[in-house]
Amino acid sequence: MRLLSLIAAGLVVACAAPVTPPATRPASIALVNPGFESSASGRRNDPEGWFSFQHAGEPSYRFVVDTANPHGGARSLRIDNTGPDVYGAMAQSLDALGYAGKTARFSGWLRTNETNEGGAVLTILALGNGATLANNFMAASAVKGTTPWTRYTITLAIPPRTDRVEVGAMLHGKGSLWLDDVELTLE
Repeated sequence: MRLLSLIAAGLVVACAAPVTPPATRPASIALVNPGFESSASGRRNDPEGWFSFQHAGEPSYRFVVDTANPHGGARSLRIDNTGPDVYGAMAQSLDALGYAGKTARFSGWLRTNETNEGGAVLTILALGNGATLANNFMAASAVKGTTPWTRYTITLAIPPRTDRVEVGAMLHGKGSLWLDDVELTLE
């Protein structure tokens, strides 16, 4: 009888205990050519799935799929400053319907050579109807100087009305930036 009372008391306590929901894992978002391994090219010979751009004026940045010293695989992306323009960047644009209210986490491996001025950064933008709604450009922690491969991660809370998310890397000023093995998740 005492055993039966202990079992009944244990069941009451177990039923009254708060239920902890299972931890939710971030959802991985598929990027095209995240390690720059594809030999297919897009517009202006950009790597498959990616597009390059610079601030304005005459071409001042060179965008190259580089086989020398990648982080992983056989290739990485390199951005070299070749002129006076302010910045050059490589990005990928994704449909972001349903992302609002979530946090996007963009990670990638960067390596730099003699970067200065604004340095090298990962970028993430939330766009709605073509307008920037929010962004994170690593403003407080740009990579400057000459650095080895290092993994960086940035996050962005995705606001309402977001229909596109752009992720990538940007070089502000002189030097070279390498990008490799990127990933995007939603939490």
